[in-house]
Amino acid sequence: MDTHRQARVNAITLTASALLGLGVLAGCTSGGSSAAPPAATAKAAQATPAAPASALSAARLQSAALAALRAGGSVHVDITSHGADGTVTYSDDATANGGRQVITFAGTGHATILLIDGVDYVRADAQALHAFFEATLPQAERAAGQWISLHPGEKLGASTYDDVTAGITLASVATELVVGRPLSKTAPATVAGRPVIGVQAPLPASDGLPGAKLVLYLTDDSALRPVRYELVGGGSTQNTISFSRWGERLSLTAPPNAIPASSAMATTTIV
Repeated sequence: MDTHRQARVNAITLTASALLGLGVLAGCTSGGSSAAPPAATAKAAQATPAAPASALSAARLQSAALAALRAGGSVHVDITSHGADGTVTYSDDATANGGRQVITFAGTGHATILLIDGVDYVRADAQALHAFFEATLPQAERAAGQWISLHPGEKLGASTYDDVTAGITLASVATELVVGRPLSKTAPATVAGRPVIGVQAPLPASDGLPGAKLVLYLTDDSALRPVRYELVGGGSTQNTISFSRWGERLSLTAPPNAIPASSAMATTTIV
């Protein structure tokens, strides 16, 4: 599971990276509203296999699930990651072009990221600015609670625009859900109250989680949409990514008077 290290930002990439040395994630829309485009529905229909889900290979199921996610229009994503530094939760709304992400760290650190028209807008408390974005403590204390704009090529603390943006859009979320090899199918199950079929792959014992595996559950129907992605190891579920509310309209507005990241991270006091 690609969840970035706790010193970084963004959706699905936070805790697994600390556990597994994997990758990163984040999200937004244009400055008004965003709905699932008709073209996305058409693409999803084209990607739907004719055979029943149970008859498809594990590789074909994984490929179909990722295609369904990319063509989904919009989706709500809930992430829970457990690590040595505490539990991190994400509540994300991802679209084809951006989205919104709300992060809570150990119940006390909070950050909100909006991606609108290619610009990241970040508002966080001092704890989140320091722990996630790697701002210095003086920088974090000065910029806490203010909206900060971040453009391509800029940094917020030690986090680049790409760090902050990764994982917010549907396509970038999809890159975090590749299970690995050797890939196999799970037995049919019920997840979140609906029938699912899953694909899974083991993780090497050297990653520090005995018997660890990644599992991607998807709907056991023609849609083949992702339902839940799990990192299981050490006798418990370490991280989960859950998907819901497909195709909902997301309306976002760029915060007025956002402070440029260069000013927010400057050594002088923000007025």
